[in-house]
Amino acid sequence: MRSTEIDGAAVHVLGVVKGLVSEKAKVRDAILSLDPDVVGLSISSEELEALKVKEDYSKYEMSTLEEVYAVYLESFGPIELPTPAYVEAMDLCAEKHIELVALDLSDAEYTEAYCENIGAMEIVRESFFTRSISRKRFNISSPEQFALDWDRKVNRAKGFRELEERREAHMADELNVLAKAHKKVLAVIEIERADGVLARIEPS
Repeated sequence: MRSTEIDGAAVHVLGVVKGLVSEKAKVRDAILSLDPDVVGLSISSEELEALKVKEDYSKYEMSTLEEVYAVYLESFGPIELPTPAYVEAMDLCAEKHIELVALDLSDAEYTEAYCENIGAMEIVRESFFTRSISRKRFNISSPEQFALDWDRKVNRAKGFRELEERREAHMADELNVLAKAHKKVLAVIEIERADGVLARIEPS
């Protein structure tokens, strides 16, 4: 976890590995030790609402890329969907009466950003990449390094990188807004985007 200050407010950014059950302990420790005024998750407002409907968790169907990602990630321990780190944050915030908010682009904003950044050729390249993903080699020295290496390879095309940068910028903007209203802010963000978000809120 890394921290910075915005206009007197402490902003803590906790990077988590999506899917890995063991990340729940990291989130619990952060919330209990920091006792934040508000917790932000790197998901959309629509995803946050869906997260609250636990009876639908079993209905989630993984894409081909997600299935391959899961196979690699299982080498580090049990995995679940939706992301256990987010579920733990939601449950603990409800228990401790801590405000919980979504930091990411809304579904409509993401669709607009996707259309602006992803062209036809990139979609074709992504299709070829997906079909060959099982033959690629990844850094599996740790779950964090695997997630980062996976992200570098999956989002190697310029348009996809710019789309992820758009997400990072939006989440940083949301954290700036939260810092104006709260003294202690905790952001739980997938490890792949955590450094990019933090870099956008840290003083230059």
